[in-house]
Amino acid sequence: AKISAVYRSVDSYLRIGSPDKIHRDLVLHKNMEKAGFPVARLIEEGEENGEAYFIESSLGDKHFGVLFAEDVARTGSIREETFQQFISICELFARAQLSTRSETKGYAEFAKGIWLGQLCEEMPENAEAIITRFEKLRKHTEQLPFVLTHGDFNPNNLYPGGVIDLEDAFPGPYGYDLVSAISHIESFPTSEGYEYLAKYHFTEAQIQEFSERLNVISKEAGLVPLSEFWNDFEFCRAVWLAADIPNTPKLQQFRYTFVIENS
Repeated sequence: AKISAVYRSVDSYLRIGSPDKIHRDLVLHKNMEKAGFPVARLIEEGEENGEAYFIESSLGDKHFGVLFAEDVARTGSIREETFQQFISICELFARAQLSTRSETKGYAEFAKGIWLGQLCEEMPENAEAIITRFEKLRKHTEQLPFVLTHGDFNPNNLYPGGVIDLEDAFPGPYGYDLVSAISHIESFPTSEGYEYLAKYHFTEAQIQEFSERLNVISKEAGLVPLSEFWNDFEFCRAVWLAADIPNTPKLQQFRYTFVIENS
């Protein structure tokens, strides 16, 4: 039996499934809403025919992955207006994350969240290097608090109205989600012959502005600038994207190589 499913209409999302799963998701959603995360507004909740459900408002017709691709197709680059909307959502998310900060360092759970063990099983000849790189970033990022982490924080889950698909959140070091929002696209090739291709890229100026804007939030929170940990979290994102994609073998190999180059 299915655990949960999502059905989307023009103005709302219906999440329905096993009561245990839906009730956990609902508690998380309400807590994130209370903490100021830019999440969808809850419209209705209940149970029917042995399943639980809740309905949330739509956050927009198109996520930023589509908006960025449309900008590039029309003008050759991501428009300033679109990019500023994107940064604004990321800033709201960052400040809300910091309200969940904890000094408990759950690196084992974080490693599980980014599928580190899964990737090591898939790449046994590179497992030692991958684990060594993770241990290095663990030591480097220990000065950061752990926060409630989306885990798949990328433009495809971000809309002008907010963030979706938060039900698989887990504890992680502050900054992982935010770097993922930019570095996600680097794990997609640009040349033909792969199952999926990058449909947009950020300019160096955009990456720099994003980094500087998020560094301001780090400073306000008394933290080391986010940019100090960029390479660490870029590696973590590459690990998550490379694991468990056997149905796209060419893309899988591209991502394996990307992880090795960043280990």
